[in-house]
Amino acid sequence: MNSMDTFDPDCACQVHDGFNDQMIEWRPQWAAMYREDGTTLDEGVVSWDGLLLDGWAAIVHRNPCGH
Repeated sequence: MNSMDTFDPDCACQVHDGFNDQMIEWRPQWAAMYREDGTTLDEGVVSWDGLLLDGWAAIVHRNPCGH
């Protein structure tokens, strides 16, 4: 998982919510709200919309046939 310090809210990815311990598919249309309302709490942790985002990962698309 990548640090939130390198997170680009304009790109689709998955973010980890440490509050609920779950991965959430990030939607780029949330970028403006994230920039306006996101607050850095600790190193690598951002509070946003009731979530504690502590990492992100690229979305891996797999071929449906498994190759």
